[in-house]
Amino acid sequence: MVRKNTAFWEPGLIIPVALLVIIGAATVYSATVLSRGGDDALFIRHIGTILLGGILGFLLAWLPPRILEDLSPWLYLIALASLILVLFAGEMSHGARRWLAFGSIRFQPSEPAKIAVILYLGRFLASKRCDLRRFWQLAGGLAIAGVPFLLVLKEPDLGTSLSFVVIALGMLIVAGLPWLTLFTLVSPVVVTVLSLLDVLIGVGPKPLGIPLRILLWILFVGVGVLLIHRRRVGWLLVGLFAAFQIGIAVQAPRLWDGLEEYQQARLKTFIHPEREPAGAGYQVIQSKIAIGSGCATGQGFGRGSQKALAFLPRQHTDFIYSVVGEEGGFLAGMGVLLLFGVLLLRGLALARRVRSRFGSIVASGVISMIFYHAAVNIAMTLGLAPVTGLPLPFMSFGGSFMLTVLGAAGLLLGITARRTEY
Repeated sequence: MVRKNTAFWEPGLIIPVALLVIIGAATVYSATVLSRGGDDALFIRHIGTILLGGILGFLLAWLPPRILEDLSPWLYLIALASLILVLFAGEMSHGARRWLAFGSIRFQPSEPAKIAVILYLGRFLASKRCDLRRFWQLAGGLAIAGVPFLLVLKEPDLGTSLSFVVIALGMLIVAGLPWLTLFTLVSPVVVTVLSLLDVLIGVGPKPLGIPLRILLWILFVGVGVLLIHRRRVGWLLVGLFAAFQIGIAVQAPRLWDGLEEYQQARLKTFIHPEREPAGAGYQVIQSKIAIGSGCATGQGFGRGSQKALAFLPRQHTDFIYSVVGEEGGFLAGMGVLLLFGVLLLRGLALARRVRSRFGSIVASGVISMIFYHAAVNIAMTLGLAPVTGLPLPFMSFGGSFMLTVLGAAGLLLGITARRTEY
């Protein structure tokens, strides 16, 4: 007999989310109403979005996982249709088509598509017929996340498109992806980065007269060859792996040339922001100044000088953590990190305890999505990651994203509330 547990009170999830939403709302108020001469339109929109997101989260928590699993193919198809539609009929903004406009309502399809991918990929991986040691089964799982990844990349939106990759990897690992296969999947990214070191940081040192990037590439590929050979795989497959890595290294410059100019500028600015203090590096430099000026306890709520003088760009969206650091100081910044840490650790612990394979895999996808956005956004404001335009979960102003993360939190809460069900 299956014992049911439908108590939706899970402090480890509800309290961190609620506190992050409250801190975010207060920071948005400071960055809009207190910095724009009393204009409260953006703040009112933010509160309205939170209320709608709370309703969506309650709905997803209330729906049994079995119903969501049955609906997932249709949700996935709707998500793909909207991503295709935005490429042809989307609203052009800053050289990209990311929004669908219906009168005064603007909607970003790539955000709810994350939930659709999590649900449908969870259904696929939870199937008894799914064996990730088989090539075609693994390829099917990768295709579920790969199609929306390519569509979002086409908009173009590199930061959001990579979220589908992180979500898929997190779910595949929980579903039993062999570590050697994971290494093989991640290796193209590592080889691409190593191949572009000269472009990003200039000509590096030459130990033994050989460029550093080539030495690192040889070391990485060599480790991969040894790992594959130790699994008693034939030399033919070992040779194919090495040839594949060589092909990626040769094609990496073409990949760089295929990026938009602003994407290239962001990656270069990440390494050397001081080279363009009035251009691409301006955002990162001002963010560091704002956070550094907060010292231990901050300048006080609504008193941030960088924010008030409009030196800090996108202060209520992508760089909201900079406002937290400026006005709340080190203590407030660490408090936000602690809340995200509690949420993620508790979410992972609950994902392991869920008896339903579908629920466990979906929960891991939700946690992967939140972790990716939080880690990249905060690292971006500190100059530890390229400026990607990713908002901070539960805190940044933004309708589509806020609805998505609150809906995802409700989905996670509903799964954990029924964690004793099969």
